[in-house]
Amino acid sequence: MRRLSLAIAAVLTLSGGVASAQILPTNTASGDLSLAQGDASYVTLGAAVRDVVVVDPTVADVSVVNERTLIVMGKRPGVTSLMAFGAGGRTLTSRQVIVSQVNDSGVTIYRGGQPSVGYSCSSQCTRLTPEK
Repeated sequence: MRRLSLAIAAVLTLSGGVASAQILPTNTASGDLSLAQGDASYVTLGAAVRDVVVVDPTVADVSVVNERTLIVMGKRPGVTSLMAFGAGGRTLTSRQVIVSQVNDSGVTIYRGGQPSVGYSCSSQCTRLTPEK
């Protein structure tokens, strides 16, 4: 477990991840993967991975931790696809990755159809976007 924690910390440091990034478990290899910008999630695969493809690497990035575990990192808001292939080109996962500006405990206020202000909330809300 310590080795995995060190690997995740190294990945986030090298990818320019935010120091407060969260690692969220995703143990299924199908369905949409939603995460906030600066957060990460791990995906456990059913077999050894050989190739990984992220259609739009400006939205999300992937790191292979071991032959059955991927870390998906949200880089900027948007939608992209993630595909992982095993031996013989067999598809291990094919998912849509949705990266939002704030996580599930956040609020975004829209003005005129455009995001205006973002807040991250726990016991109190903290403004994420600077005042204009």
